[in-house]
Amino acid sequence: MQYKTQQIPPPYHDKFEKGICHPHLYLWDAWSYIEGDAMHLYCLAVSRQKTDGTTLQPMERNNFPFHIRHFISTNDGRSWKDEGCFLNPKTWAEKSNYYTVWSGSIEPLRTGKKLTAFTVLEEFDSQHKFLQNIGLAISDDGIRVDQFIDLNLSSPYRDWKCITNKGYYLDKPEKLGANSGEEGGPILAWRDPFIFLDNEDEVNLFWGGKVSPTKGALVRAKLEKNGTGYKIAKLYPPVTVPDGDEFTQLELPKVLYDKEGGFYYLIISSCNRLYEGQSDEEVDKCVRVYKSTSIDGPWETLGGKILGAENLFGVTVLKTDFKNNRLLCIAPFTDAAEKELSLTFSPAFFVYLDSLRIEFL
Repeated sequence: MQYKTQQIPPPYHDKFEKGICHPHLYLWDAWSYIEGDAMHLYCLAVSRQKTDGTTLQPMERNNFPFHIRHFISTNDGRSWKDEGCFLNPKTWAEKSNYYTVWSGSIEPLRTGKKLTAFTVLEEFDSQHKFLQNIGLAISDDGIRVDQFIDLNLSSPYRDWKCITNKGYYLDKPEKLGANSGEEGGPILAWRDPFIFLDNEDEVNLFWGGKVSPTKGALVRAKLEKNGTGYKIAKLYPPVTVPDGDEFTQLELPKVLYDKEGGFYYLIISSCNRLYEGQSDEEVDKCVRVYKSTSIDGPWETLGGKILGAENLFGVTVLKTDFKNNRLLCIAPFTDAAEKELSLTFSPAFFVYLDSLRIEFL
């Protein structure tokens, strides 16, 4: 495979106020953590310009390698400073058919190091460009990746039998990652890992999968130490949600725990795309919130979908405020938003859990 180059701009010098509209980058999807008084925000990014100086149109971005961008806020998300590239997949792509990176998460460990998970894309050939694998790495300081643990911690191709035996849907091995999608449905879904440390500091990993060509599901795995890294100790059966028939793709899951209240919250971004090539005008994207007394579920919906009217998707929770029944969040605008907002970040906002009301800062 010929590796397509893409320039990665250095950190932008000015602070961003009331959201992030980066002059040099398209930005989308979000994950985060807090350390001290600093909020660390990560997202997918690609340059707005091709190497020949022409404009890269948003619809073209899957043809170019993405990187993970890092921003920091010290005032609860009211302004952000660009810290530059956190992860550049170029080092893999020049040696293998792992050619780009998709979304993930990051979580501080007791050691002070940060465990980071992400989606690694593998291209079998020009007609099979979307084979997704779950990757894992360590960052010493959250600024850059320092140690790759595994670029295919979970691989649909390698682990096909194990995955399907658990009840997940995957197309036939030779069809995995097909550009045209899976048996009439959207492309393969095995992506967007989210790290959750439970009360015993065990590492749980959640990500998006499927139980049929057109029905999304939540994947859950428990990790265990493996020398200096981790391996999957247990892959759980698929987790479905009460309104799961309303969408086809479950993406970017986040799991939160309210220790005082004893409740778990699950936040997903959902999409009802029926097939690849379907017009974006026909596709609804939104965010959904669920609640449970157990990390094992079952999950109860908190009232349907939110943020669709605002064209926001790929939300992350910057800070929990369970005492006031709210979450401080930020999300990028989709490319369905008006042109100047498309693939930029909104101002931070509260989501009130009792009503799912949205309040921008």
